[in-house]
Amino acid sequence: MVLDSPMTSPHSDQLLARRCAQICREYFKGKEITNLLVVRWGKPWKTKLGHIKPLRGNVQYGSIIEINTVFQDPRVPQFVVDVTMLHELIHYFQGFGSNHPRKHRHPHRGGSVTNEFREFGWVELLKKQNKWIKENWVKMWKEHHAQYKLSRIKA
Repeated sequence: MVLDSPMTSPHSDQLLARRCAQICREYFKGKEITNLLVVRWGKPWKTKLGHIKPLRGNVQYGSIIEINTVFQDPRVPQFVVDVTMLHELIHYFQGFGSNHPRKHRHPHRGGSVTNEFREFGWVELLKKQNKWIKENWVKMWKEHHAQYKLSRIKA
């Protein structure tokens, strides 16, 4: 499994949402999106690649997945974005930030996400992402964070 299909404009929330839908269809067959699922670019967070949370604080309204804006950089390989999306979708289907029944008490306790990556045969892809993050993250984040701060000052 290689998730390397390019997105035509990495800045588009709409294309990011389409990519999420494609990943759901291809890799989460038989699982349903049971509430409104919004997917968009978030902020240039230093310590997280993405997150999922209830929309407006209530999963009955829907769920929102946000992906780190550093990943909009054209130097970021598509598989890095895709693995982050897979990670957040695992949380969604495990009942974190969604209206699915919760499978675990805590989202990462006991390696529940890694176990799902293993179960689906995605461990090599996860390792590939981890290697890329280890080699590139700090420098890229610093560049994007500086730009983000400047844009906030100008606004």
